[in-house]
Amino acid sequence: MSKELNPLSRLVERIPHDPMLDFLDKVGPVENLIDLGFGDPDFAVGQTTKEAFKQSIDADHSHYADGQGILPLRQAACHFYNDKYACGIQGPDDILVTVGAAESINLALMAIVNPRDGVMIVEPEYSQYSNSVLLAGGQKVPVDTATSDFKLTPELIQRTYDQAAAQGIKVIAIIVNYPNNPTGSSYNLDELTALANTFEKLNLWVLSDEIYAEQTFKGSHHSLYAIIPERTILITGLSKSHSMTGYRLGFVIAHGAVMTAMRKIQDTLVTCVATPIQEAAASALTLDPDAGIKTRSRYLMRVSKVAHALTDLGFHADIPTGAFYVWAKIPDKFGDDAFPFCVELAQKAGVQIFPGSIFSDTAKAYVRISCAGADKDLDTAINRLSAYLKKPA
Repeated sequence: MSKELNPLSRLVERIPHDPMLDFLDKVGPVENLIDLGFGDPDFAVGQTTKEAFKQSIDADHSHYADGQGILPLRQAACHFYNDKYACGIQGPDDILVTVGAAESINLALMAIVNPRDGVMIVEPEYSQYSNSVLLAGGQKVPVDTATSDFKLTPELIQRTYDQAAAQGIKVIAIIVNYPNNPTGSSYNLDELTALANTFEKLNLWVLSDEIYAEQTFKGSHHSLYAIIPERTILITGLSKSHSMTGYRLGFVIAHGAVMTAMRKIQDTLVTCVATPIQEAAASALTLDPDAGIKTRSRYLMRVSKVAHALTDLGFHADIPTGAFYVWAKIPDKFGDDAFPFCVELAQKAGVQIFPGSIFSDTAKAYVRISCAGADKDLDTAINRLSAYLKKPA
């Protein structure tokens, strides 16, 4: 008889089951389902980007690349983010090319977190943040924005920090995402400066996930990296700006010792990002830098249409200031938990949206509707939702 295998890593066992998968399992298979859950843009990748990808393959650029990323891509990214958002990136050495922003987040956390360190995570949140903190050996310190119009404030950060300290938790970092997924909230320059002052006061690392920067509808996007570069690790990529989700091309931008640490981890995890993908990305940033501007107006039209339609149907919905999601409170008659509402909506009306409980326990009465899909699907989904809500009980 063979011996019982040694147990799996306790680190992995700390990671909970993904609540999004729980929801999808509950819904089950549904014919002709319109998916307004996932945020995968329907816009095509630019033709010049496709051609660059093909040319790289045809030229047999199939060998290992620089682990930090090919120099033309890092130079293009440096120019792009400095030109768009005045980030003040010193040069291509401060940019690391990653397998999507998801890897960027994990690299950053693994570089700065020691066992049991606390990392503040703004809720509602993209669920990967919590899991990445746990995988790095840290512990999540939730910052609940439900009572502050789903936005961070210096007072809220200070209060959360103090509460964690009273519990013996050493908070060393905060993850900020704006424009926010799922709420669509963002910050003007004065608000960011006030937040930055608080981050400095508390001596926090700041992981600033700005992947939706190009989908800023109100005012201009301002990067925290431009305000406090010495403590900011900027997370970004081309999934949303250039509709390149499947290319898995991201960047992590930082300076000094933390960049050196992330490069060590990158070399261990993936060696390098595929060369043809990097060359395609360099083309995207150089020859199609305004791809995000071209799609921004379309996204704004979509979120506006959905927000207005939801309001007419009894939801509490506002047009977001950024990203391509509508964050809405369900009609009062459905109670304070949107999970069963969303399950039934998918099964009986053929429209899938995500319940707020996926993103925060304090946002159960909310739903997130993705407006990244085709216009015709949005129109059909609105009609189905309207018919479902108006159907006699």
